[in-house]
Amino acid sequence: MKNLLLLLLAMSLPLFAQTTNTFSASTGYVSPGDAVTGDLNGGGAFHSPYGMGAGCYYGGCPAWQFSNYPLSYILPDGTTASFTNFAGTANFSTQDVHVQGTASGTDSTGSPVSIAIEWEWIASCRSGRGGGCTKKFVQGELSITK
Repeated sequence: MKNLLLLLLAMSLPLFAQTTNTFSASTGYVSPGDAVTGDLNGGGAFHSPYGMGAGCYYGGCPAWQFSNYPLSYILPDGTTASFTNFAGTANFSTQDVHVQGTASGTDSTGSPVSIAIEWEWIASCRSGRGGGCTKKFVQGELSITK
């Protein structure tokens, strides 16, 4: 009887095991309003909201905090998720901006998921006539735990 119980317990463990998959993005786009699309290597993308860092200027806001922002992704296999509880920090202390955060919810397969995500982009700014900033996506990483 004891062996049977141990066998049943061992068989049920994989049902509760969580797995984490990590997807890298080496290309992407940064909008003038700082919305980011990171193109996942192998297909798919993540999308951050417009207006991240509102009120921050380069050289300020080393730990700009945000919460309850939207974030979404589509994976190479077509699975999608959209979150409204994206929270984290962004560092605007230089023109090399780092963002990291977390969110949780349910994906398009109905599975509960939690994510950790980070990305980086660089702004090249000019003052005077024809001034402004050009922004370039550097890299990103999306980790999904199911």
